[in-house]
Amino acid sequence: MRTFLRFLFLGLFLGGSTLTAQAYEGHPCKKGNPQIRTLLKNGKIQGMPLNLGITGDAEMWATSFLPAEGEMPERPEDYDVELDGNMDRDDFSCSFAAFRAFDKNQETAWSEGVKGPGIGEALVVKLEDSSKPIKIRPGFAISEALFKQNNRPRKIRVYAVAAMQSNATQIGLIYSDWKVLTSKEFELKDLNDWQTVQLPRHNGSNAHGGFVIIEILSVYAGSKYDDTLISEVMN
Repeated sequence: MRTFLRFLFLGLFLGGSTLTAQAYEGHPCKKGNPQIRTLLKNGKIQGMPLNLGITGDAEMWATSFLPAEGEMPERPEDYDVELDGNMDRDDFSCSFAAFRAFDKNQETAWSEGVKGPGIGEALVVKLEDSSKPIKIRPGFAISEALFKQNNRPRKIRVYAVAAMQSNATQIGLIYSDWKVLTSKEFELKDLNDWQTVQLPRHNGSNAHGGFVIIEILSVYAGSKYDDTLISEVMN
C-alpha cells in the first residue's frame, strides 16, 4: 500500500516508466478550478495547466470537490520523513478529489463540493480516446445504501476537449491550452451500474491524449446527503 500511494499519481500517466525515489513534494487538496467554467463558456482557454504528478494536483481537475470527512490517518510504522513527508495526510485531504473518478477503483468517487446539489459543477477526465464509447459509473457505487443516500447525476453534458500543449517534467506530464471539440447532453438512468455514452464524431485524441469534461445539469436526489458523486469514468 505504501508503494502504491507513493507512485499513484505518476503511475496514472507514465504507465510502466521506471521511477526513482525522491523527496516528497506534494501538498493537500484545498480548492477547485474555476477556469474549467471559462473553458466551457468560451470553447477554449490558454494555459490552465493540469497534471497529476504529485499529491494535491488532483484538486485542479474539477471545479470543486468535497472536503475529506472522518479522522486523519495515523503515521504508518514505515514512515520516512524525506520520502513520505505528509503524503498520507495529503492523500486523505484528496478523498473526493477529481482523480478518484478515474483511478480505476469503483469504490472511490469524485464529489462536487459546493452548497446544494452541484448543478453546473464539472469534472475533467483523461481517457484513452474521447471518440470511443465512454463508460460512466454515476453516484457513490461503493454500496447500494450510499448510492441512494447521496445525489446521483441525472442529466449531464459531456464535452470532448483537447490539450494543445503537453510538457514533460520530473513530476509527470503537464497539459495546457485547451479547446472544446464537441459536446452532447445525456440523461443517465438511476442505477448503481455502468452506463455508456457516445459523443458525436470528432477527432477524439491527439499527441497529448484524449480528455472529456462532465458537467452536472440535474440530479436524482439523495435520501440523506446533498452531495453529487461520480465513481468512475473510463473507455
